[in-house]
Amino acid sequence: MKYAAIFMCLLVAAGLAVGIYTYANARLTLVSISVSTAQGVEKAAEVAALQKAVDHNALAGTAYVDSLPGSSLDYKFETYSFRLRNGGLIDAEMVEVEPIPVEGDKLCYTALDPAQANVNATVPARGEQTVRCVVLSDAGQDELLRRQRQFRVTYYLWGVAKTMTVSYRD
Repeated sequence: MKYAAIFMCLLVAAGLAVGIYTYANARLTLVSISVSTAQGVEKAAEVAALQKAVDHNALAGTAYVDSLPGSSLDYKFETYSFRLRNGGLIDAEMVEVEPIPVEGDKLCYTALDPAQANVNATVPARGEQTVRCVVLSDAGQDELLRRQRQFRVTYYLWGVAKTMTVSYRD
């Protein structure tokens, strides 16, 4: 009986240690940020599709304006790539990166790669994932605004929404 009690105490202590470790590491951390820029004229078909989506209120992302007038010459795409690390034992699900808008921003959406918009991004437990945030802005936007930006990263752990704010400085 004495050995069973000792075994049960050790089992409870091990379970408690795993629970504390899981809770303490249940967060995402930023590993790196990089940015690439493409002019709207290089992605004219995508600009047209985004214009149509905004006009029909069907954008799979966040629009900061009611419409996108003009042509693809008036816009540029900024793709920010965030390398995120999950140190916990639970997958971080529904990861979304959204910029805090600055003057000239028109819309944004989250993607795992430039060819996929608004996929369900997940950072696996004890792993890393690159999540991209694509921002459509004015072609003549001030470069200083692009080089100093803040982003809100939202994700779910255990069904609970968590948010962190990260800064990009070029």
